[in-house]
Amino acid sequence: MLTSIIIDRVGNTNVFNIVQDGGVGNPALKANERLQSIIDDDLIGEYLEELGRIANISRSLSSLPRGSEESQALIFQHLNLSHKLREIGEALFKQFFPLPLQEFIRDSQQSYLYFHVDAALASLPLEILHDGSAFLWEKFFVGKAIKGQDISLSDFHPREIINMLIIADPREDLDWARREGEMLFEHLGAFVSPKKINLTLIGGKTVTKLNILNAILDKDIIHFAGHLHYSGNPDENGWLLADGKILYAREFKMSGAQPKLIFCNSCLSARSGQQENDASWYAHFAAAFIRAGRTSYVGTNWELPDRQPTLEFTTQFYDNIFQGKSLGESLQQSRSFAREHFSLNDLTWASYLLMGNPMQTVFRADSLLPDVTRNMLDAEDVIMHYPFPIAEAFEKFYRIFSAEEQAGQAGSEARLKSLFYLFTQCLFFLSGLVLANYRLFNFPKPIAFPFPNAEKTLAAMFSALGAVRAIKAQTLAVNLLETLYIHKDNLEKVATLQKRYRSGALREAEFETYAITVQYLLESLLIDLDFLRHYGFYMIVEPGHRQLSFQGVERHHAHRDIILPTQANAMTYTELLEKTSYLVGRCVFYSPVKKTFLDLSPFMRISAEEDGSYSFGFTKAGAAAETAASGAASAAIAKKARSRQTT
Repeated sequence: MLTSIIIDRVGNTNVFNIVQDGGVGNPALKANERLQSIIDDDLIGEYLEELGRIANISRSLSSLPRGSEESQALIFQHLNLSHKLREIGEALFKQFFPLPLQEFIRDSQQSYLYFHVDAALASLPLEILHDGSAFLWEKFFVGKAIKGQDISLSDFHPREIINMLIIADPREDLDWARREGEMLFEHLGAFVSPKKINLTLIGGKTVTKLNILNAILDKDIIHFAGHLHYSGNPDENGWLLADGKILYAREFKMSGAQPKLIFCNSCLSARSGQQENDASWYAHFAAAFIRAGRTSYVGTNWELPDRQPTLEFTTQFYDNIFQGKSLGESLQQSRSFAREHFSLNDLTWASYLLMGNPMQTVFRADSLLPDVTRNMLDAEDVIMHYPFPIAEAFEKFYRIFSAEEQAGQAGSEARLKSLFYLFTQCLFFLSGLVLANYRLFNFPKPIAFPFPNAEKTLAAMFSALGAVRAIKAQTLAVNLLETLYIHKDNLEKVATLQKRYRSGALREAEFETYAITVQYLLESLLIDLDFLRHYGFYMIVEPGHRQLSFQGVERHHAHRDIILPTQANAMTYTELLEKTSYLVGRCVFYSPVKKTFLDLSPFMRISAEEDGSYSFGFTKAGAAAETAASGAASAAIAKKARSRQTT
């Protein structure tokens, strides 16, 4: 399954040895034959220079306005950069590998190819050499290691829960790096269960060397988007921080951190007169961090343009990782996605390299824990972190459920009623959220909020979702559309059961069966709604970046900063001051990554009662009436919230 090719270089001579599936020897050799090739440094240098020129052309084309793919095809079709990569890759393949090894590679049925190269060959991107029928990365899951820094599978154990750190734009001078970190944080929060990942995002000028050295200690994956510093001395390579500070590889090494994977989407910092090409620069930088521990490294062979395809490639890679695929397979599938979906001369697919064993798996998808344990709903999590109407209704149900379980009672009518109440609170909140998204797109046909009719509300919600999906748009909460369509049949089933109960058609003997069914369907929905924790449900009490959070039940409500760690700057404060000034007194749903508010006041209200408690309700009232009602109550609610300890 794994073929390792060991390459030593003495002068201009390469000596090859092959280890296949644990066996030692050269299966490509005939008797009394040696695997050697002679290739001069100037030829390798010419290949790397041409590779750099092709990459520069690709970067230049990427700067054209979006939507100009047809123009690119007409004006630049003669370039066909992929074909140029093939031409130079095939030419070097024939010079670099001896004939018996060329045939062995062409005929090999192995899945994994692991190069162990001499340090003098570290900069050579072997994965994009071409054997005449395919690039090597197309045939194999490819990894590379500099001799002496090899990682064996015995050093690497996949985890069932991944601790991941995202470091984004620590100098606050690369807007694309900040966006990449925030959007990756949002994407993984939406599509990877919190039972599988613990995510931490840091960034901005407030991040210090000490912050990072503490943050990396228990992390399995570290994703860095920012400036790299290269000195020529491996231990002095590092990440560039604010005020000219550098987190050096030697400091990383001394910290004791042992991440399984470092992923670097970065740009070059000043190189103090270094004349190395991009491929050499990045390869030696990667080697510095691999030296710091048993760590695999994914980075680029050259600097990539700051644009959407880089982020899409990155999210594809992580999606593969969290499906339990190996590093090599994850990278290959991301390359295939990029070549298929990106523009003709986009070379993102050719840009990335893996320094590490391609067979290594970071995440264990086939958990040793029973599925029922991994998929169990955490009641306290819902009560603390889900939007107020859902959390409050769930807590009411959970109290009845817990009391009955302790008493050894079967599902009672009280439990069933509390479940139907939870269903309606979920339905009306999610429908309000969807309809607010629908209004954001300015569709010509208005869709009413038919509260309190559950069946009509369900139909209105999916009518709005259908319109959004038809224009290939996304809701503000990126996973909301997919999640609701997955649970569409179950929601309709619960609505039908509720209608039957209200009509008096249920017999008392059926209460337990119905309660079990409805509880299972709603808990499945709530498990899949856990991505909502990465968004905010607020009342805007005053203009600014600190608002009253209505996440969880009332005892968990408090004033909170609504910004991400990467956004703590004057520009963000000013932007949020302006946006919130028009929303005072209103309920909003907030995306911190997009810094976008959805006004929910046409669909729901929160007001203060005489005893100081909150009253939440859904409404058919128009936006103007609702805003007035909310505005009158917001001061009282804010005053009570401030009396609590803020977070």
